[in-house]
Amino acid sequence: MSELTTLLLQGPLDAASLQARLSISQATLSRLIKTQPQVLKYGRARATRYALLRPLREVSQFPLWQIDITGQAHTAGQLYSIWPAGSCVVQDASASWHSYPVLPWYLSDMRPQGFLGRAWGRECARLLGLPEDIRQWNDDHCLLALSSRGADVTGSWLIGQHSYQQWLQQPRPAAVLLSDKATCYPQLASQVLAGEQPGSSAGGEQPKFASLAELSDGSLAHVLVKFTPARANENSQRWCDLLRAEALALRLMQQHGLAAARAEVIAASDQLFLEVVRFDRVGENGRRSMVSLEAVQAEFIGHQHHWPAALRQLVAQKRLSERDAQRGILQWALGRLIANGDMHAGNLSFFLTDDGLQLTPAYDMLPMSFAPNSAGYMRDSAVELRLDDGVSQHQWQTALKIAGQYWQSISAESAFSAGFRQLATEMQQQLPALAGQIARMA
Repeated sequence: MSELTTLLLQGPLDAASLQARLSISQATLSRLIKTQPQVLKYGRARATRYALLRPLREVSQFPLWQIDITGQAHTAGQLYSIWPAGSCVVQDASASWHSYPVLPWYLSDMRPQGFLGRAWGRECARLLGLPEDIRQWNDDHCLLALSSRGADVTGSWLIGQHSYQQWLQQPRPAAVLLSDKATCYPQLASQVLAGEQPGSSAGGEQPKFASLAELSDGSLAHVLVKFTPARANENSQRWCDLLRAEALALRLMQQHGLAAARAEVIAASDQLFLEVVRFDRVGENGRRSMVSLEAVQAEFIGHQHHWPAALRQLVAQKRLSERDAQRGILQWALGRLIANGDMHAGNLSFFLTDDGLQLTPAYDMLPMSFAPNSAGYMRDSAVELRLDDGVSQHQWQTALKIAGQYWQSISAESAFSAGFRQLATEMQQQLPALAGQIARMA
């Protein structure tokens, strides 16, 4: 290893810094760099930098593609793995250069996570020799997996030639027809659970599978299907209630003019299935680029805030419209009033467009405060509702109206268990006091 490459192990440097540290002229530096194929020159004019490529299993350059809403692939640039470990630089489709200390923020949600991510991670671990537990993966592991087996992950991006070829050559998936769901969905649930390690599911996390399915209007769409266990006990009954409650929340939001994921409840073989249409997929082949609030905050804000504060900062930075921010804040307020205790930054997302960030439809809106935890414990009494700062009087009034309809519908609907209907009644009884507080707001 030369003195030049030793310097670049610490990170990219400009020509002036290299000349000073090596005590050489610009001409000598230029000749030296020509003899070092592992040194990458990037940027333009005064922004030019030199980096040391860091091959991952002999590959340091990863082409990028994006799939549009029609299913057409577009070249989107090149990603280079460089030193120090985990860092990369990207030359985008317009030939502009960008450096990152980790995977680029707009790719970070492609990392495996949750129930489906663990299943995909185990497959990658077996094929690529990676740690079986995705919690042990670093950025190198993620990049290796995404560039080798990333043809069908969240969003619209493809990383690496292998994943691109897999996407290009993959056969058309067989769609589950309406008439076949009662038979096929229990089978798909059994198959996905067969690959799940006992006890490995995170607390409160709902098992699910992905499919192409026929919807009630005859169209085909990519869906995520959550399901309850094929056994009758208090926990599975609670998950039945929660899946029905999620479908109701999304439907009520739509009725009040709020964008929300399309969802359908399907009962089959003593199990309940919640089919939610994916909005990072368009039709059979199209895709849309999506990024979570968690990724956006890490890149543009630097700290994790609750939704209202983060959305306001994005408006101030002119990255998000005021209208989208207000919808997101209203969604937060409603979530608070329906006992959604799981409104972390991964449960709010944006479409990534040429015009900036656009809030996606709502998803994962359900009273998660009543979900069984990893030990199987679940609440049998109401959650105390409180009003947060950062939400306007008008938004609280709108959220309160929807929440009132929500808890009333659950308490009156015989499809819910008696215990859950009682919880809904107790929750609804708290709303008049909150209405008084809201009425006194400025």
